[in-house]
Amino acid sequence: MTEAAAIWARRRTDRPDRTKPAAVDADLQQQFRELGVRLAVDQTQTEEAFEIMACNWPSLTAFMACSTQWRVVPEITGGMAAVATTLVFIGMDYTAVDATLRRLNSPAHVFEDILAMEEAALPILNEVE
Repeated sequence: MTEAAAIWARRRTDRPDRTKPAAVDADLQQQFRELGVRLAVDQTQTEEAFEIMACNWPSLTAFMACSTQWRVVPEITGGMAAVATTLVFIGMDYTAVDATLRRLNSPAHVFEDILAMEEAALPILNEVE
């Protein structure tokens, strides 16, 4: 379940999985060729795939239903000029999560699963480039 949350967070923030080799697209291959570098590229892996056990589907669907229920605060850099603003993810809004779980008639263990998924997603959501 935590892997699913991590993949969700990477896709939401458009961040790569730094624990795996970077994807090499046609443009990057061309740049390497222009530099005289030959690359052996694995064309078979185009998308992250993972399996979810049937017993975990309620937790995954609940997490996805709660995916808009994050508490965030703005972080302003650049002093008075406010050069950049980024969002810092604090965690999920547990009141909203509870309401969602009740509406979905989720089993009691789903809340604990969502907490574990939140813990896996937070470092990725707050990763500094």
